[in-house]
Amino acid sequence: MENSLNEKESLDLISQMINTAKNNLQKGTAKIILLWGYLVAGISLATWVLLETLPFETRYHAFYLWFLMVAGYPFHFMLVKKIEREKLVRTYIEGLMNRVWIGFTISILMVVFGMLIDSLIVNTFAEAVKPGHEFIRWFHWLLLVPFMLCLYGFALFVSGKAYEFKPLTYGGIFCFAACFVLLFSLHKTGVYGIQQFTLFISAVVGFVIPGHLLNRKEKNDVQGS
Repeated sequence: MENSLNEKESLDLISQMINTAKNNLQKGTAKIILLWGYLVAGISLATWVLLETLPFETRYHAFYLWFLMVAGYPFHFMLVKKIEREKLVRTYIEGLMNRVWIGFTISILMVVFGMLIDSLIVNTFAEAVKPGHEFIRWFHWLLLVPFMLCLYGFALFVSGKAYEFKPLTYGGIFCFAACFVLLFSLHKTGVYGIQQFTLFISAVVGFVIPGHLLNRKEKNDVQGS
């Protein structure tokens, strides 16, 4: 009987830890998801509009809008500090998922900075580029959005599975599918506009919609408990 009781207590403890992790996810996490979701969606939509409306010789200046992503970090850190102050327990699952998103952020930054440095090097030695090979100056940027969507899909899918929150999982699957489609559109005319509009839709499906659903779940489940 004692062994059976200990097994039952162990199962109850595991169940309690899982429920605690789910509740901790809800406490303010929705605001972080919505912050980045709306920021990516807004910038990608504005970039797409400018690509479609600006004169050809200046339309690629629209990509400078992406520097606005930096503005999200102060609000992100404020939200994280608020969440940490309100948490009574920090679970292993939370720590693991934090590392997943940290790895996601580092991966994005490494790729972007690497591409920027490569572009500077290529432009510096532009005279050495053989005629007919000018595509090496810009082609690598075509892979940035598909790569970002692949990372979005990975982080969202893992988060959704870890916390058993299906909207995040579905958002991750959508980002995977969007990445796959964009890889087949690299040769299309207006590919940059296609990528920005796809990124806008993916941000809405992967972040904004799950963020609002999670926010509603937080109000219904956490505040009502």
